[in-house]
Amino acid sequence: MELKYIIFFLSILGIIPFTLLLLFSSRCMKLCVFCMPLCFWKYQSTAINFFTNPDYKGTAIGFEISIIHLLAIALLAAMLLRRWPIKLLLPGIFLYALYFFISFLSIFSSPNKLYSGFELVKMITLLITFISLANYFYITHDFDSFLYGLSLLTIINFLICLDMKYLTGIPQVYGLFPHQNSHGMFMNLIGPVFLSRVINKKDNIIKSFFFFIIFLLTFLSTLFTYSRGAIACFPIGCVITIAFTVIFHTTSKVFIIVSVTILLGFFATLYSLPNLISRFTRAPEASAETRKFFAEVAMNIIKEKPLLGCGVNTWGIVAKYPQYNPYLNHRYFTNRGEYMGIVETTYLLVGAECGLLGLSSLLIWYFYYLFQTFYQSFKWRKTEFFYLLAGLGGGLGSNYLQSTLEWVLKQQINFFLLFWCFGIIAVFIQGTHNHTTLSYLELLALRKEEQRKQLQMAAEEAQQDQLNKEQQSQILEQ
Repeated sequence: MELKYIIFFLSILGIIPFTLLLLFSSRCMKLCVFCMPLCFWKYQSTAINFFTNPDYKGTAIGFEISIIHLLAIALLAAMLLRRWPIKLLLPGIFLYALYFFISFLSIFSSPNKLYSGFELVKMITLLITFISLANYFYITHDFDSFLYGLSLLTIINFLICLDMKYLTGIPQVYGLFPHQNSHGMFMNLIGPVFLSRVINKKDNIIKSFFFFIIFLLTFLSTLFTYSRGAIACFPIGCVITIAFTVIFHTTSKVFIIVSVTILLGFFATLYSLPNLISRFTRAPEASAETRKFFAEVAMNIIKEKPLLGCGVNTWGIVAKYPQYNPYLNHRYFTNRGEYMGIVETTYLLVGAECGLLGLSSLLIWYFYYLFQTFYQSFKWRKTEFFYLLAGLGGGLGSNYLQSTLEWVLKQQINFFLLFWCFGIIAVFIQGTHNHTTLSYLELLALRKEEQRKQLQMAAEEAQQDQLNKEQQSQILEQ
């Protein structure tokens, strides 16, 4: 624990020199974006929670600051010092502000204002990373640094999964993540993106093969979790991505890769089939019963406080109130300690904590970006970036569907990734508004080239005028 604090405070001391390094080196900026997803590898070791209660079961357990936040702040500061045009009013940000505002209002009905503050601070710090990365992507169109960072993270996670499954003997592996459900949801979001990269991007054979392997690793990692929701939703996300491709971007390459993917997926599923069947048919009775009980408790809270709920991030407290929970003496709940576990669906959780107003604002915010992936896919279908929109459409669809079964989309790591994906989508919405498919730096280079050509033409005209005057003066002299 002491080492964790030492690393954190050294990181704070290093933020100013690191910002200066980013200011003078574009390669360091790329390295910063590459490292941001890699920080998930040691996330628990590089994140500090102030005023924390580690026993609390909620979406936030303290005022959290991590190295990812520091990297995002350094990146944003470097872009400001470079005088790049930073956009704060990014597409979708007003919808998020509405969700945040309603979450803030729910604090007035919260039985523990401090715990509600944990989640509100988390929402603000996540917004900073969203603004930082979205502006970087908009200005540079450097998506590859981020994707390669995710690729390396996937490889490391898969190796850890192999160790857990075959050496340690853990039946449901969770890899780098706090739980197998969050592990599966993370892979469900990035898997379709890598599939779309292989299908829709004109890479060389080595790159295409590399990203195809990464896609397979996300699929196998999902199978290793034995998370029923993740396993059911992963192919749905891939089907959505393929549907985007068939509608907007059909090529013969699609059918070849899809056929190979289906074949490999069939054999991998066949290999895991006995365990999968056991997971679905022999799931503990307690799993289904507690889901049902928690859902009933959530509905009781929504009926009692329909507008603003019981207070953001206070489910663990309020769910133990007898007026909402008639099952406190049930054998599944008697040994749960001071705080109650979390209801197993994101939507009921938000509905109970922030009311129907909060749930409505969350759904509008979520589905705004999902709709934009489809709409922008049409606008960008003839560009090299189409694969991102098609992949994110599948990944978001998969995550939203899985969130009907699990709450983990609001866990820190999954919420980080969701924000960053929203940031990528915001880039293409902004590009459509500006009627350009070029990044800011590419536009700047074009403008400089046009200015150079104009200056060159002006110089040539001036030189020609001088020659004409000299010729005229010679004629007059003669």
